[in-house]
Amino acid sequence: MGAVLEHQGLRNPLTSDYPFYVLVETSGSNNAHDDEKLTALLEELLEEGVVEDGALAQDDSQIARMWTMREGIPESLGKTGATYKYDVSIPIPVLYDVVGDISKRLEAADLYKPGDSSRPVKLVCGYGHIGDSNLHLNIVADKFEDQVTRIFEPFVYEWVASHRGSISAEHGVGLMKRDYLGYSKTPEMIDYMKRIKHMFDPSGILNPYKVV
Repeated sequence: MGAVLEHQGLRNPLTSDYPFYVLVETSGSNNAHDDEKLTALLEELLEEGVVEDGALAQDDSQIARMWTMREGIPESLGKTGATYKYDVSIPIPVLYDVVGDISKRLEAADLYKPGDSSRPVKLVCGYGHIGDSNLHLNIVADKFEDQVTRIFEPFVYEWVASHRGSISAEHGVGLMKRDYLGYSKTPEMIDYMKRIKHMFDPSGILNPYKVV
């Protein structure tokens, strides 16, 4: 959140900083009725202690600013430093645990300390789509370098595999993850993928050199 507020020139709509934020958008045919239901839900969640704070957008401009806080994350992290990006799928109960585990590995290697800008790694964070277990894991560093990369590669893929997740969620495998596909798919599954690909593309001219 700090990086987004700084680089997007926005103000936090909440009264304090929190470790997690959830953006919820609803759509219906009756705005007054929908707003009433959403307000009641937020009040209930606050009373039960499920959430600590909340804000409801009152007009289109406020809606746009809230969405900028979410959609502006990649740009803001890119302005902070060199960003390693991983698009993974992880079971919801442990969705954010990989962020903490990678942070610990980087701290143990003396490459990262939260709040200390003198270390090579500036920020470790994650955001995504909780409904489909999709986490965008980001490690922001001064620059791309081997001493940083080897701390979390292939660890991040091993971690995802150990939790029966997928090394690629919404952005596909492509070239960068082709060699790591075995962490998510068995040799038998990869073989079937190759067979299906060959059935529709016997000459190998459709999206060549990717995945299979």
